[in-house]
Amino acid sequence: MKIPDRLALRFHARRSLKSAMLKAVMPYSAIALVVVACEKPPVEWKGAAQQLAMPVPGDEGSASADAQLVFGADGSPALATIAPAPTMPADSAACPGSFRVSALSKTEIYSTWWRQRDSSHASLVASRSDDGGATWTKTVPVDTTDRGALACARPAPSIFADSTSGYVHVTYFLHSPAGPGVFFAHSMERGELYHSPVPIVYGERPSASAVSSADSVVVVAFEDPNTQQPKIAIAMSRTWGHIFSRERPDASEGAAAVERPLVAVKFPQIAIGWRGQDKSIAARVGTLRSRTN
Repeated sequence: MKIPDRLALRFHARRSLKSAMLKAVMPYSAIALVVVACEKPPVEWKGAAQQLAMPVPGDEGSASADAQLVFGADGSPALATIAPAPTMPADSAACPGSFRVSALSKTEIYSTWWRQRDSSHASLVASRSDDGGATWTKTVPVDTTDRGALACARPAPSIFADSTSGYVHVTYFLHSPAGPGVFFAHSMERGELYHSPVPIVYGERPSASAVSSADSVVVVAFEDPNTQQPKIAIAMSRTWGHIFSRERPDASEGAAAVERPLVAVKFPQIAIGWRGQDKSIAARVGTLRSRTN
């Protein structure tokens, strides 16, 4: 009787063990693949985008600056005029056309704008009015890390003051030390202090953005800076903007050459709007899926 040597026994044992491990792992790998394949997107869109009427007829060119996306009484998206403040913060270094405002109440108004630092760089700053825009508090920094060469030649920021949470949310394009892209910052202290910026997406192309919220749910819509075909993507947070989910779904799928995003949130509904090539504004409505769906 021939007795196998020790080397042959070790080889046989290793091969058997490896075969057993593969058999044990394969079912779980297959399950994981099925779970990933069946994972639902974070938003369930309801039909195609629909054209929106301008708040002021013929005002298509300024819709992103002077109008906001809202939900009508019937739940459909609509454009509403943003009431201008009677005065704006005095700033001789302000970039022309960059002022944006959002009212938390009739008297409490927040503003943000780009301030040119030198021939190449700009800082994002903000202020608050407690008397309906008659006077403004001292200017506070939102983001001063710009390292690019755009100066004032960049999209205006977006601001939204949430009357439910009391938080103020701001989005903008800036060339940070980590790279250029769209960023988010917010204040939980009535605009007295803005917390460290959070990157939404990195990309070279200067991109406009918009932000809205409903208490803990914050949605950022932005021109994707990394695609050849212009599109509007979104980022979502369910933690008041402290953490954003990793998904960046395309909200303008099927639309061509879109720009200047708009966003409205009425949880669980969201509406995303954009301007098309013909300068008209379109929007689509979706429902945010629950975490357990």
